[in-house]
Amino acid sequence: MKAVLLTEAMNIVISDVAKPTPGNDEVLVKVAASALNHRELWIQKGLYPGLSVPCILGADGAGIVAELGSDIDPSWQDKEVIIYPAYDWGDDEQAPTRQFRVLGMPDPGTMAEYISVPTSSLVEKPSYLSWSEAAAIPVASLTAWRALKRHGRIKKGDNVLITGIGGGVAQAGLALALAHEANVYVTSSSSDKIAFAQSIGATAGVNYKDEDWHNQLKEISGGIDIVLDSSPSPVLDNYFRFMNYGGRIVTYGSTGSPKTTISISKFFLRHIQFIGTAMGSPTEFKALLQFMQKHTIRPLIHSEFDLVDGEKAFDSLRSGKQIGKIIINHIKQFNK
Repeated sequence: MKAVLLTEAMNIVISDVAKPTPGNDEVLVKVAASALNHRELWIQKGLYPGLSVPCILGADGAGIVAELGSDIDPSWQDKEVIIYPAYDWGDDEQAPTRQFRVLGMPDPGTMAEYISVPTSSLVEKPSYLSWSEAAAIPVASLTAWRALKRHGRIKKGDNVLITGIGGGVAQAGLALALAHEANVYVTSSSSDKIAFAQSIGATAGVNYKDEDWHNQLKEISGGIDIVLDSSPSPVLDNYFRFMNYGGRIVTYGSTGSPKTTISISKFFLRHIQFIGTAMGSPTEFKALLQFMQKHTIRPLIHSEFDLVDGEKAFDSLRSGKQIGKIIINHIKQFNK
């Protein structure tokens, strides 16, 4: 079968690899679409722990159950499914186990014609979603859901700041926050991205490269309750200009600055929480999909590439110009 492979030389290539055989408690999913995350770029750069190559990349995917292991209920045959993008979260909803790992390294990922996974990793695809939309959901939307719902405790009327609005998690967070009837503010270095966010429901936005961006944000928002943050400022004290008492800063990335400084007294005197998060549990994944179906939320797709052109998809991601998710469409292989 064809797959997007990261080689021992750390090159991304389209390669022929062995088709997997499902174990007794697994099913074989014929992948209809997969999606890119920045995680794959970090892996290629050698910046991800536990590096093991060669590996089939990809954590996001959706498709049809094609084969069943010997211990699987026959009702799974031919079901349209979305794949939970990780293994071994564990029983504690507060945090995963040390064995928790995301698909696509070291375990085989979704950027292939087939993937073998346990049924516990599958959720039926809502019928209103296209294959591309379904594949765009797992990592980005689940990360945003856990950040806003569990850690942010989002509710109607909250003022929410989403940084770096072009990314997949940020776009998912915008859609989820709007469905909760929150007031959403955004940051970006691109006026076009800010304008686009406003066109689909954001209240306003500021350019984070402006020296006084934090003061601008305070003026237009009156105060922020939740920050969904992919790029924390190197000086978190700037956040105190706009954070409300009891506010929550929930960070899921470090694309801005890997290190930051804070004034501890301002944090505890204002009852502000700084919370780290990544991904989410299988239970949260099911709750996310139920919420999305209830509100008919569709992930934003930036562009699509055929599986055989997977390398071009990665070039597009590296450019940083996307608004929403970049999809690899497996349909040509899917229809074989």
